[in-house]
Amino acid sequence: MPLIDLPQAKWGDGTGRQVILKGDFEKIEGAVIESFELDRAPALEYVDSARVRVGATADCPARVTLCGFPSPLHPGLWVRGGLTDGRYRENSTPAVLDFGTVGSLWGTEKASQWYCLYALAGSGDTSFSLKAMPVMRFASQSTQVITLRNTANSGNVGYGFSANELVDGKILVLSGASRGLARLITANNADNLDAGTITYGGSSLTLSPGDWFIILPKTNFRYLGMVFNDGSSNLQPFHQQGRLVNYLTPREAVAGAINGFTYIDLALVVPPTARRLQGFAAATAGSEVRLAISYDGASHALVVHGAPPSQAFQGCQGAIPFSCRVLDGAGLYVNNDNTPNQSVKITAWEE
Repeated sequence: MPLIDLPQAKWGDGTGRQVILKGDFEKIEGAVIESFELDRAPALEYVDSARVRVGATADCPARVTLCGFPSPLHPGLWVRGGLTDGRYRENSTPAVLDFGTVGSLWGTEKASQWYCLYALAGSGDTSFSLKAMPVMRFASQSTQVITLRNTANSGNVGYGFSANELVDGKILVLSGASRGLARLITANNADNLDAGTITYGGSSLTLSPGDWFIILPKTNFRYLGMVFNDGSSNLQPFHQQGRLVNYLTPREAVAGAINGFTYIDLALVVPPTARRLQGFAAATAGSEVRLAISYDGASHALVVHGAPPSQAFQGCQGAIPFSCRVLDGAGLYVNNDNTPNQSVKITAWEE
C-alpha cells in the first residue's frame, strides 16, 4: 500500500485516540520499504538483435515496484493512470523478451520503431513479465479518433493490434500542447498498413502532427526503458545504467552541410523520453569540426569548433564530444555554417 493511501479509510476523520491494528503496522512497514524502490528499477540488458532481458538469480533477485510511467512533466515522479497497484514484484530467474515470439509485444513488429518495455503483473502475481508497447506519433484526429504516424513522422502506420485490445488502457501524451494529459481508450482498429486508429473518451486533446504519446496498459505495470528496432528489424545494441543509456555503436543524427539553424527531428536516434543527449561532432577530408546547437532556432546554446589534425583517426580527421538537453518532442536546432564533411554522432541519452 503506497504511503499516499494512508491513513486508511477506517480511521476516518475522527478525533482522539484511534485503534491501530497489527495489520496496519505491516502495511506501513511495507509502504516504507517499497518507497525505496520507486527511483530504481532493474536494468534492461541487450542480449541480441531480437532479445532483451532483466537479469536475476535466486541470490540477486530483480525487484520492481509497479508504479506506472515516468511523468513527462516532472522527472522522478510517476503517472499511475489508475492502472497500477504500487506493489513490488520479485523475479529470481531472468525475464526475457523475444521480439520474435508471439505475445511479446502489443501489435505486430515494426521496423524503425521505438518500443517501450513494461514490467507487468496481475494482482495475484508475485513475479513480473516483460512486454513491449510501440511508442506512437499523432498524424490527425476526427471526433477523438486518432490516426497514427510512424516514428520517423514521415507517413501514417497501423500497428496490427487486435481490434479493441487497448480498450480501458490510457493514452498519455508525451509532447506538444497536451503533454502530461491522459485519456481513456474506448476503441482501436486492427489495421496493419497505413490506417491505424485509436479512439479516446473525455475532452478532446490538442495535438499536432508528430506529437508523441504512449499507451498505459490496463494492468499493473512499470516502465523499464526504451529500445529501438532499426530499419532491418534488429534491436540496436545498448547498455542501460539507471537513466543513462549508451549505444554500443554511435548512431548518426546529422550529416553534411547545414546553412543556418535548422530543426532536426532526432526520432530515429533518441526516444521522446530523452532529456539529455551525448555525442560527438566529427569531420572528415580535412574539414574543420563545426557544430552549433540552439534551443530556440535563433541563438546558440552550445558551440563545438576545432581545426583538423594532420592525420585521421577512426575515420575522422577531427572529433569533439558534446552534451546538451533535448527539446520537447526529441529535436534540436543545428547549424554548421554550411561546412562540408560534417557528421553528428549520438552515443547516449539520459531520461
